[in-house]
Amino acid sequence: MKYIPALASALLLPCAAFSQGTTADLSLHAQDPCRAEVSKFERAIGFVRQHQGNQAAQALKEKLLPAKLENELLFKDGYCGLARHLREKGLNK
Repeated sequence: MKYIPALASALLLPCAAFSQGTTADLSLHAQDPCRAEVSKFERAIGFVRQHQGNQAAQALKEKLLPAKLENELLFKDGYCGLARHLREKGLNK
């Protein structure tokens, strides 16, 4: 029974770190609307990953936004270029 507190803290520590990262991400997105728009798309892919698995999410993302195109847009125009592409293709909803 003496291991239960150690186990509980080991399980809760990643959750606390995640919640702190999420708060930091939210404040960053409030300052950068382009990143916020790209993040919204990534959260949608994350939803698919959570409910249908990694393979289905990866296939969907590759179909909607091929990795090569994503990298080119990020390198050339940054997050605002990527956000513009997502809007043009109707992927920002």
